Amino acid sequence: MDKKERQLFNYYYNKFAERHFDEKDVLSFLLFVKNDVQDNKVMKELGDFIVHRENNTGYIKEFFEDCKEIINNLGKGKPKKIETMFSFKEIRNGFNNLFIEHGLEKLSHDVINDLLLCIISLLQNVKLVSGSLQKEVGHLSFAASSKELFLMGNMKVLHKGRFIPVTFPVLSVKNMYEKVKPQDEKDTPYLFDDQIIDVINSDGEMIITFPTL
Repeated sequence: MDKKERQLFNYYYNKFAERHFDEKDVLSFLLFVKNDVQDNKVMKELGDFIVHRENNTGYIKEFFEDCKEIINNLGKGKPKKIETMFSFKEIRNGFNNLFIEHGLEKLSHDVINDLLLCIISLLQNVKLVSGSLQKEVGHLSFAASSKELFLMGNMKVLHKGRFIPVTFPVLSVKNMYEKVKPQDEKDTPYLFDDQIIDVINSDGEMIITFPTL
């Protein structure tokens, strides 16, 4: 990393540490460090996924193929649970390992929460495709409950001659941002399929631009 690159790297780090960033800054940072994170699985895979979207490869493609197989086998024996693509801990360690490598301090839990929120927002509306013909089999949506915010996968399964919609969490993060009224006893997330959500920053505070709930 030359002196100019280091200056830019520090610029992004300071924006994150001071919580004066939004989803566009996260996108720019992931593009900037693309060549520097080839050995950092979480950073590499998330960066590639955000950039390439439905044309994803490697671990991301395998993850959604596994999800599709689990969903297609629903009702055929004991159901297998779909785990999230990466846990909060894995994402926290991915970011902080990168900063530590460059002699910087770890980011706080709340900043990592903000970063993950931005990543969830950036991955809205990605098509999920499968097979050599890249057939569309689903899509990703932003979702919100009173306690958590989600990147939700949406697919369908054929059951007794009917296609049944199935949703599953791809990424999740603690909702520290907006009051969301639970829609039922289970706090089932509100799914935003028709609206595109933005994550903006106002004086160091993350704001989610979804409709009033």
